[in-house]
Amino acid sequence: MKNRKLFSALALLLVIALVFSGCGANLPASESEAYDMAYSESQEMPMSVVEESYDSDMMELNFTSGVDNTEQQENAQTVPQNPAEKIIYSGYACVETLEFEKSIEDLMKMLSDCGGFIQYSDITGSDFNSLHSGAKSYRRANYTLRIPAESFNGFNEGLSAIGNVPYSSTNAENITMQYNDTSSKLAARQTEETRLLELLAKAETVEDIITIEQRLSEIRYEIESLTSQIKNWDNKVSYSTLELELREVTLYSEDSPATLSYGEQLKEAFIRSLKGIGRFFKNLLKFLVAALPVMVVLAVAAVVVVLIVKAVRKRRQVKVNDKHDE
Repeated sequence: MKNRKLFSALALLLVIALVFSGCGANLPASESEAYDMAYSESQEMPMSVVEESYDSDMMELNFTSGVDNTEQQENAQTVPQNPAEKIIYSGYACVETLEFEKSIEDLMKMLSDCGGFIQYSDITGSDFNSLHSGAKSYRRANYTLRIPAESFNGFNEGLSAIGNVPYSSTNAENITMQYNDTSSKLAARQTEETRLLELLAKAETVEDIITIEQRLSEIRYEIESLTSQIKNWDNKVSYSTLELELREVTLYSEDSPATLSYGEQLKEAFIRSLKGIGRFFKNLLKFLVAALPVMVVLAVAAVVVVLIVKAVRKRRQVKVNDKHDE
């Protein structure tokens, strides 16, 4: 009986020893080994965190697809918009004048007073041939004027002071939506450029550096293009464009016959006919005066030719008479 109890106690001790030995196999063999493992993990942690952050940033930028990340879209949505409307005004006007030089002087004074300037000008007429022949040469001036937007309507209304305005038109183009969209896009691209510069400072491989620089080049090109577009719009909004045609005439354009009664139309037709006859004789007189020197020279030459022909005929007649007498 005693031997059995001793054997059972030894078996129990053996089982307990095996259990403790199995649990100890899953732990470090000693405290030094545990310290070494903790130290190695602490040394490797910063590099892995940086790489993970860098990789996530690269994925967010979507270099290959060129799509803005969520952060950039949120920034673009929070860009403050300019509440003022952006409107581009433009127009065309035709002005008739009886005094061409004076009308140009008055036009230049109006332009200077409102702070505008000439973008393009072209003046035709008074060529040498027409002046030499004595014919009336009607001059014409074409201008592209840039006028401050706040003075545009007043300038158009003042054109009647320099001549007759038979036709004029204006146009207003509201570009507020396009302007705000372009401004938001520019802000988003500038935010992306700043982010790319931060990533470029942290890049370690040549491949990442090349990828970031390529995207930077694309972003900067878009920023330049968007900035140029906004500046162009600002210029057109600040200074309206007016295409002006100044014509020299002897008579202003009359009212439309459709607005006149039948008797008034007959009266206007008779007056125009008389004025046309008067212009015809005036031009004829100018032509005769201009051609008078030439006509005198031709008359003298004709007289000389007639005298020479008569002298030649007379000599021939004398010779014929002499032969008959012999």
